[in-house]
Amino acid sequence: MSERGATNVLVIGFVVAAGALSAMLVAYTLTHRRPPIPADSDHSTAAGADQCLHCHGPGMKNARGKNHPLNDRCFSCHERV
Repeated sequence: MSERGATNVLVIGFVVAAGALSAMLVAYTLTHRRPPIPADSDHSTAAGADQCLHCHGPGMKNARGKNHPLNDRCFSCHERV
C-alpha cells in the first residue's frame, strides 16, 4: 500500500471513530434521565442539601454510596418526580 493510501485509511478511521463517539454522546444526552428524588413524605419537604445530608451524609443511616460523586448540590443532579 502506498503512503497516500495508508494516510487515507487513517483519516477514514479517525472520521469513523469521531462520528461513532459523537453519535454515542448525542444518544446519551437524549436518553439520560436524572436520578429521581422519591415522592414520599420524608423527601417532599427537602429544599436544600443540608436537609438531604441530614440522612444521606457521611456516617448517617442512609449515607450516600461509595460511588456517589463528592457533590453536595443534590438538586443539580437529582430531580423531583
